[in-house]
Amino acid sequence: MRKIGIIGLGHVGRLLAHDLVTTDKVDQLVLIDQDDDLAVGLKADLENAQTALMTSTTITIQDYAALKNADILITAFGDSQLLKEHQMAELTRNGQAVEEIAPRVKQSGFSGIVLNISDPNEAITAYLQQQLALPPKQVVGIGTTIDTMRMRQAVAKAAQLSSQNVSGFVYGQHDGEKVFAWSTVTVNGQNLEKSINGHHLDQNKLGINADLDNWYTLNGLGYNASAVVVWTIQIISAILGSGELSVPLAIYQPQYEGYVSFPTLINRNGQGNPLLLNLYPVEEAAVKTAANAIQQQIAILQQGGEEND
Repeated sequence: MRKIGIIGLGHVGRLLAHDLVTTDKVDQLVLIDQDDDLAVGLKADLENAQTALMTSTTITIQDYAALKNADILITAFGDSQLLKEHQMAELTRNGQAVEEIAPRVKQSGFSGIVLNISDPNEAITAYLQQQLALPPKQVVGIGTTIDTMRMRQAVAKAAQLSSQNVSGFVYGQHDGEKVFAWSTVTVNGQNLEKSINGHHLDQNKLGINADLDNWYTLNGLGYNASAVVVWTIQIISAILGSGELSVPLAIYQPQYEGYVSFPTLINRNGQGNPLLLNLYPVEEAAVKTAANAIQQQIAILQQGGEEND
């Protein structure tokens, strides 16, 4: 039985619930939000949609106890409109959300994998792990997965190739101190120092183009949803399946003494082995800078939590 919980039913949470149900990725779905009417409405809407499907998903709402035997818990709370103020505007608000939900999740007896898609992703993921007291490998965040895919797409467009031909990762911090690790990027096995498909690729321009995709989405829609949901489902499929997926998730990395976005394998046990690729010295230093920034954000959350005790 594939059982998944989602806490937070904003744009991303609702779209994720819809896609999980309509693509037969879940047998039991637990939906939780601070707005009771929203949860009731979403359940009715999804159940109506199932009249056109050959599959059936059991949907439970507003019941933390139902999380006890869930395989995966997705945390998707937040207000993307705050990002128009500044990149880290959601930090305090989402930290408070963690403090509110963590005792109830712990009380439920949940012991599965937590996948956080709330922002700032790395800091909130770390705070969730602390508050839930689960092993770090069981609490991961989507991290710089979408940043990485935007980077690969920017490279592919510049080289006039499919993004499937591009590999490489963005490290560090989503929507913060992210690190375009060009040392890891290859196109058809060639690094960017060589002419690719007859094109010389400017790394600075590639980074700008990758960031522009994020700006266009937030400016036009006011939120990011589709890419986040599609990649969340890819990660869910890896956890529920028998294979492994390599993505740059927000994970606990001992060498940085905390959470940071870093390429890793994800499987049914949660975080697998990290991918230890050789970075340029300047890239390694930039990842350390990102890790320090994340630690400062966590300190802010911890201080706020102590004041609320």
